[in-house]
Amino acid sequence: MLYSFHSIDHQLHNTPFFRSDGISFPYTVRVSFKDARGKVIHEKSYGYLTLAHIYDTIGQHDFLDIDDCFVDNISLTACRRYLLMAKNDRISIKGLSAKDAFFYSTLKVDFSLADFVGVANFEGATFVCEEVSFHQSSFSKTGAAFQNTVYKTGIVDFTRVNYVLGEANFKNAVFSEGVKNFQDSRFLDANANFVNVDFGDGDVSFINTHFYNSITDFKVATFGRGKVDFHFAKFKTGDVSFERVEFGYGRKDFRTVEFGTGKVTFNRCDFGDGDISFEGADSTGGRLLFRKSSFGQGEVCFDIFEGKEADIFFEQVSFEKGSVSFAGGLFQNLTLTSCLFSDRLDIRVAAAQAIDLSDSIVRDIVDFRPHDRMQCVGTLDITGLKLLGRIYLDWQQNNAKMLVYGQRETSFNDKADQFRILKENFNALGQYDDEDKAYVEYRRCEQKCKLHRQLKGSLSAKVIAYPRYLWKLLLYDLMGLYATRPSRVFVSMGAVYLLFSFLYMILISLGIGNINASGGHPDSLSIVSRSLYHSAITFFTIGYGDFYPSGPIRIVCGIEGFVGVFLMAYFTVAFVRKILR
Repeated sequence: MLYSFHSIDHQLHNTPFFRSDGISFPYTVRVSFKDARGKVIHEKSYGYLTLAHIYDTIGQHDFLDIDDCFVDNISLTACRRYLLMAKNDRISIKGLSAKDAFFYSTLKVDFSLADFVGVANFEGATFVCEEVSFHQSSFSKTGAAFQNTVYKTGIVDFTRVNYVLGEANFKNAVFSEGVKNFQDSRFLDANANFVNVDFGDGDVSFINTHFYNSITDFKVATFGRGKVDFHFAKFKTGDVSFERVEFGYGRKDFRTVEFGTGKVTFNRCDFGDGDISFEGADSTGGRLLFRKSSFGQGEVCFDIFEGKEADIFFEQVSFEKGSVSFAGGLFQNLTLTSCLFSDRLDIRVAAAQAIDLSDSIVRDIVDFRPHDRMQCVGTLDITGLKLLGRIYLDWQQNNAKMLVYGQRETSFNDKADQFRILKENFNALGQYDDEDKAYVEYRRCEQKCKLHRQLKGSLSAKVIAYPRYLWKLLLYDLMGLYATRPSRVFVSMGAVYLLFSFLYMILISLGIGNINASGGHPDSLSIVSRSLYHSAITFFTIGYGDFYPSGPIRIVCGIEGFVGVFLMAYFTVAFVRKILR
């Protein structure tokens, strides 16, 4: 069998043809295969049967054996006229074997409205004509064997074909430039095998094709220039494989496809240039896998995808140029790890338990801020995200804090990294209040990460781990939210001032030291007034000298002076930071 040729010549000889199994035919047809320059590149001999013999065999419901035969201008429409049947009557073919046969016609090879109730074997057959039609035919029991077939035709029509049981096998088939139409076909418990099929240039249509419970395999298939259309196709429970498929140049349409509950793999696919649409597609508890695939120039659309119980995995996928959108979609888990996004990424989904952008590279915009629709997202993982562009996200609307803390499988180190990315992103967008919130959570996660690391260290490290953590928690976090909230620092200053004032009162009441008036002149101020006054001038390091401490209170005064200087500096930093922005 020759897969590639440009044209043919054939001659009928009055010499018998002997097939390898010993069966002979009265005539021989010699076919010369030529390249584009008219040079003969291969020659092959075939047996020959007249159309009358073929039509009589069909009419008598006998098995039709035309293996290695040259079949000229066969048409079941003409067969109906020959058998005096009505124009639209279906023809029942008990069994047909056309292995390595050659079908030739100046117009159309017609097998439409045929019921293949037995064997239907076209393995290795070659079709040279304007059109091949199996329109509204049906294959039952043993399935349909079209593996290794070659179609040198402008139109291939397998529309509204029913495959019942067995397998529809098109493995290694080669199609030429033109329309390949499998629209409205039904695979009823019959596996669909399109492994390594070369569909050539031209549109390929599987619109409204139902694969039901079959296993559907397009592994290593190749599509040329033209539209690839699976619009309204239905896959039920069987697995579907498009692994290592080359989709060529043109639009790839998977809109409103029902992927069912099976596993759908697009791993290592080359989608080429052209728009790709999964808009409104549906997956009920299944999985769609896009590992190590590449998308060329064109938009990729998963808008309003219905996959509330489905997982979609994009891992090490390259989106060369064109926006990628999941707007309004329903997902269980949307995984976009280690991917390259060169253009806008829209993840304004309607709902998802988890969205994972970890270790990906984003060169443009990530739109996650809800506008005209409600959004319900459990977690958003951006660990290790290389953000060369911007994430449009709102701390309050998107509940950013819980998007990170809701992650069960990420460490505090990972969470700290995510809050750091958000902090830098908010700073670049001028969302300074959101930046402060992200910075606080970043530092909190960082401190918890250090605590866990110390608890795994030596005994001495474990002993001081919690005291050190609690001290930093009090000093940096509770007293000033890491210098992001001047008002918090101001309140802390007041609380510390009152704390020391109360401590002076206690110590004086217990007779442990005193606060004395200078110059030996007694003062009319009460213990409360002296404590409050002395605490104020000590805290702010004013030092009028009209009162001085004695006894152990001197130590407390030294501590208060240091704390006051520290908190005033802390307040200054926080306040100036706010003003400058």
